[in-house]
Amino acid sequence: MFRTLRRPLGTFAMLLVLAPSISGCMATQQTYFTNKTVGLDRVTGITTRSGKEIRFRLPGASIVNDTMYAVGANGEMILPTDSIAQVWNQHTSAARTVGLVAGLALVGIAIAGAISFDNNFHPFGGSWY
Repeated sequence: MFRTLRRPLGTFAMLLVLAPSISGCMATQQTYFTNKTVGLDRVTGITTRSGKEIRFRLPGASIVNDTMYAVGANGEMILPTDSIAQVWNQHTSAARTVGLVAGLALVGIAIAGAISFDNNFHPFGGSWY
């Protein structure tokens, strides 16, 4: 029995491991910007004082002499810090991740239950032994 289920269970286990990173379990938090803002290594964008939203192509930014340096869609961006109103930090949402993993676990349990009721289940059309 375990020989026939080894690959589907391995695939499902891999899906559980990778699901949070590929399914959008990320949330963006917008915080007001000050020159003493820490954690600029995870900044994914900014909102200027005029209301323009600028996304960074690569996460992270640095500040040197009241100027923010980041990588935008068109290359390196140089922004004066007095024109920045908010910074966007992207992080993993615990609630979304728990919900996703719980949902996938329920689907796995339902599939395992359906397989256990069907004694002639052969996922690849034949037996492995």
